[in-house]
Amino acid sequence: MLSLTAVVKRYGRRIAVDGVDLAVGRGELVGLVGPNGAGKTTALRIAVGYLDPDAGGVMIDGAAMAADRRAARAKIGYLPEHAPLPVDDTVAGYLAYRARLKRVAAAGVAAAVDRAIERAALGSVRGRVIATLSKGFRQRVGLADALIADPPLVVLDEPTAGLDPVQVRELRGQLAAVAAERAVLVSTHALGELAAIATRVVVMRAGKVLADATPAALRGGGGGGSLEDAIVARLEAP
Repeated sequence: MLSLTAVVKRYGRRIAVDGVDLAVGRGELVGLVGPNGAGKTTALRIAVGYLDPDAGGVMIDGAAMAADRRAARAKIGYLPEHAPLPVDDTVAGYLAYRARLKRVAAAGVAAAVDRAIERAALGSVRGRVIATLSKGFRQRVGLADALIADPPLVVLDEPTAGLDPVQVRELRGQLAAVAAERAVLVSTHALGELAAIATRVVVMRAGKVLADATPAALRGGGGGGSLEDAIVARLEAP
């Protein structure tokens, strides 16, 4: 569904992404982790077509980003870390606008809004003005926006940032349900949350991939120690 091959991105002399290979298939939820400055957000922005790599390629469900950006990006639902939501629109009104913007057929907009609201568990606030919502509900609106056009790939950058433990648990359940139907790539610092829902975990440091494995494999075959401890040990290794 998503394939990054030998992707490189430079900013002057600094290499932000250094030969990254990354793949996410349908039914997978892949967690992308690493310290600040590891290159995670840059890799995500290249994956969704917001940035062009200096080398390497990106394929989305058979569409090459470099050759047909519109076709590739039409297959992606993207939730950035700070989703730019309007404060004066209602949840349903905003999602209807986004559906039209993403070229959902006029006759299917209402159904698309209903599906996205159900998937993101927004039914209790669908008529509320976004400005009145909590951080957790605003994140759900961002998730519904990412899902509104029913894309085969969903990419989320720090979706749990600023959420309390209850909100994180709720979002985790929603992401697990979403991943059952499509490919999901999540960049996160909430390492402990990945153990329950991630198919694989990709660990980055200094622009490179240090590890790409299942949570159990990272923990050493499932024996003792947390996923967080295993990831930190990889990051601290010389």
